[in-house]
Amino acid sequence: MSSLLFLALLAVLWFSQGSGQVGVRNLTDPKCPLRKKNFTMLTGQTCQKNCERRRCSKSRKCECDGECGMSCISTDALNPPSHCKSPPEIENGSHEGGPYNTGREVHYWCDYGYRLEGPSSLLCQENEEWSHAAPTCHPVTCSRPPNIAEATLVAVHQSEYPVGTVIYYLCNKDFLLDGSNRVVCLENGNWSQLPYCRARCPITAKRSRMIYQGRKLWVYEIPDGLVHHGEIVTFFCRSENKTCSFMADSQCFDGVLKMPDCYDEPTYLQYHLFPKRVVSEIPAC
Repeated sequence: MSSLLFLALLAVLWFSQGSGQVGVRNLTDPKCPLRKKNFTMLTGQTCQKNCERRRCSKSRKCECDGECGMSCISTDALNPPSHCKSPPEIENGSHEGGPYNTGREVHYWCDYGYRLEGPSSLLCQENEEWSHAAPTCHPVTCSRPPNIAEATLVAVHQSEYPVGTVIYYLCNKDFLLDGSNRVVCLENGNWSQLPYCRARCPITAKRSRMIYQGRKLWVYEIPDGLVHHGEIVTFFCRSENKTCSFMADSQCFDGVLKMPDCYDEPTYLQYHLFPKRVVSEIPAC
């Protein structure tokens, strides 16, 4: 009976203090939670291998894993990567969030209306310091808007205009706006597309009718003998055998209405002595 008791005591000592192995006392460490049965099934988390009364491999140590009690944990997990402190904040801009482990590159950007000066990113180095000083954000402005021929600028006069500023151009009388009268200061410091003020075109044909705005008219029937920029005037040309006429279009562009190559202006005598023979009055081909 005494020999059996002695063997039992030896077994207890072996399990609690086995050669180089973790003792049961670690399982009662108040800093480490006890391993629970069916932990994975209950929480969906997978624990490290239980190291109670077992020897861990060379790459692992028996430590408290914070969730499962004492476990065989990789030595890499015991040496978390070094990191840099939070990168500097910048005024009128932002940077990416953490974690900021060594080797991590963090990018910066500026708010609307500001441009970045300096490196756009910082690197967390092995010494746990950032590679550069943080960049800065500076306001973007547009210079004074240019003058446009035959236009009036509607804007508050100042030396610089912040991004998003809107100005307007108004064309003088008898000039047509080509483009938008609304111009904006863009994020690149330039103004958006500027408009033009286009002049009306004089009609040089005086002794022949033409088609303008869907009507067949003499030039004196058109107010001031002028048509607006972009408008089309249709003239009559004589055929090669001079017996009939055909039509040819011309478009007004900024004060110039080019006459079709086929058009011949009737002479003074033709216009006054033979008005029915003027090219615009003979039959169409």
